[in-house]
Amino acid sequence: MKAKKPEGLTDCTLADIMFPVTMIDNPRRANREYSKVVVGDLEDGELDLNYCSPRYELVPNADIFPKIMAILMKHRIEYEVSYSHDDHARFYADFQINDPRYSYDMKGTNDGIKPMLRVQHSYNGMTKYRIMFGYFRLVCTNGLVIAVQDMKEFNLVLTGKHTSSILNSLKRLNQLMEVFATDAKELTATLTGKYEVLGGSWVANVQDRIKEVLNVADIIAVENKKFDTVQHITENIMAEAEGRKKVNGVFLTGYNGRVNDWLIYNGINQYLHDNSLNIAAPEKRIEKDSKVFEYLLKHPIKAEEVTA
Repeated sequence: MKAKKPEGLTDCTLADIMFPVTMIDNPRRANREYSKVVVGDLEDGELDLNYCSPRYELVPNADIFPKIMAILMKHRIEYEVSYSHDDHARFYADFQINDPRYSYDMKGTNDGIKPMLRVQHSYNGMTKYRIMFGYFRLVCTNGLVIAVQDMKEFNLVLTGKHTSSILNSLKRLNQLMEVFATDAKELTATLTGKYEVLGGSWVANVQDRIKEVLNVADIIAVENKKFDTVQHITENIMAEAEGRKKVNGVFLTGYNGRVNDWLIYNGINQYLHDNSLNIAAPEKRIEKDSKVFEYLLKHPIKAEEVTA
C-alpha cells in the first residue's frame, strides 16, 4: 500500500513554530466575521493564517509551549519533546516524560510505559487548544489515552479558548505537576490500573475481537488485494505476543504467545497513529483511540469465551 503522509503535518522544531504572529484589520472589504486577519511572519514572507472577527483572541505559541517546558523544568521532570505543525496554522507537541521515577511495566512483562503530555493549539480555530495527560509505550512510542473517568477525577485534560482560560490552564498544569512530582507512585498506580484491566482480559479469537472493536469505534477496515486492515493489525499484535518485537534492543517478553485486550488496544492504536496509513489530524485519531479504549474497558472478554 502506498505510504501517505498526514494531511499537511510536518515535523519541526520549537523555533519553527515561534514565528511572530499578529492580528490586523482585513485590508479588503468584509463582514464583521471576517474583518480581522491573523498573519504569520515566516522566513519566506507573510502568511494569512485565519480570517476572523474581533472577538477572536490570539494567543501566540510563545505564550504556551515554552511555559510548559518551564513548568516541567521547575519540577525537575526529565522529558523530551517532538513538535509538528499543519501549514503553520495548527500545532502539536508530545512531551514524553522519561524520568525513571514515573515509568511503569505491565505486570509480568518488560512492556514499559511512561507518561506523556500531548499539547495542541491553532491560529485558524480548526484545532481547539488542549493539554492532555496520557502515556506512551516504549515498544512503539505512540501516545496512549487514559480512562475518561480518571481524566475528570484528576483534571488531566486542560482546555481553553480565550487568553484567560489558556493562562489558567497553565496554572492548573503547574498544580498537576506538583501533585505528579510528589505523589507519582499513587497517581501512576491509579492510571495504569485500567491498562492492567485490559491485560487481564484474554482473547481467544484475535481477528474477531479486532473486527468487533473497529466496528464499534467507527474505524473503517480496508480489505483488498493491496491491504487488509485486520490482517495488518493481527500481524503486529502477534509479533508482540510472541516476543518478536524489540524494546530498546531487547525482545518484548511476558505474553508467551497469548493475546489480551491490552495488546488488542495497542494494535489498533498503532494502526490509528501510523502516518503511512492514516491522514487524519491527531485530535481525530485520539477521539477514535479513546472510543477503542473505553469500549474494551466496558466489554471485557468473559472467561468462558476464552476457554470455549
